[in-house]
Amino acid sequence: MIEKSWWVKEAENRILLMRNARLAIAFVVLNILDAALRAIANGGYEAFPIARYLLAQPAWVFWCFKIGMALILTMTLLIFANRYPRQVGRIFIVLIGVMAGVCIVNLVGLI
Repeated sequence: MIEKSWWVKEAENRILLMRNARLAIAFVVLNILDAALRAIANGGYEAFPIARYLLAQPAWVFWCFKIGMALILTMTLLIFANRYPRQVGRIFIVLIGVMAGVCIVNLVGLI
């Protein structure tokens, strides 16, 4: 088996890191969309007990918590993406799928 050159490995790693960055942006955007849909629905129902408590607080508290937690999770995963790019990419894909489902449920709840 022929070993890949260092520049080929480096190029593949950069491609995976850029893909993970795009997935991270999509995850944060879906979190913002979820918070916006939740605000439009005047709170609705939140399954996460801490977020349920925060919905009873002023709106800026919920927004700061929701977006802050998404950013902390995203930054943590992007730090690990340098060492484990494929696994982090899979985690982002699952998170995006879950958040897309949550946004769809919130959108249907508005109708």
